[in-house]
Amino acid sequence: MNIVDELHAIAARLRAAGVPYAVCGGIAVTAYGATRTTKDIDIAIAREHVALAIAAVAPLGYTIPAGPMVFGEGTPQERHVQRVNKIVGSDHLVLDLLIAEAAYAGVLDDRVDVALPAGPITFVSRDTLLRMKRLAGRAIDLADIEKLEGTDGA
Repeated sequence: MNIVDELHAIAARLRAAGVPYAVCGGIAVTAYGATRTTKDIDIAIAREHVALAIAAVAPLGYTIPAGPMVFGEGTPQERHVQRVNKIVGSDHLVLDLLIAEAAYAGVLDDRVDVALPAGPITFVSRDTLLRMKRLAGRAIDLADIEKLEGTDGA
């Protein structure tokens, strides 16, 4: 599976279904000029659109949901994620739907539409991406922040 093709297909399906969304995570880091590899697709959506989003991407093969996940429960960093998986032969791709509530409240407020030859894709803003990376705080997120802020010495 080609992650770029998958992203375009997912974005088109969400747009056609009327689901407001914003790509975030490693793909957004790359879109903002700090290239890095990623093995999943992260998309922010409102909780009320989760079922519609899952139904929209099911025809693409994203039919294996995981249970809802909560990170940092009960803290100011609380984040909710609904994962859905696509498996084709030995290929596996994860689509994480990051719920725009709790610590991620407001992440859909300043979305950026990017016109691409294969169709438009909506991203979180650069500032929102940095805020999300700070919230997650893993080593990869801190490295992404350094790249995005231009402090990695490059």
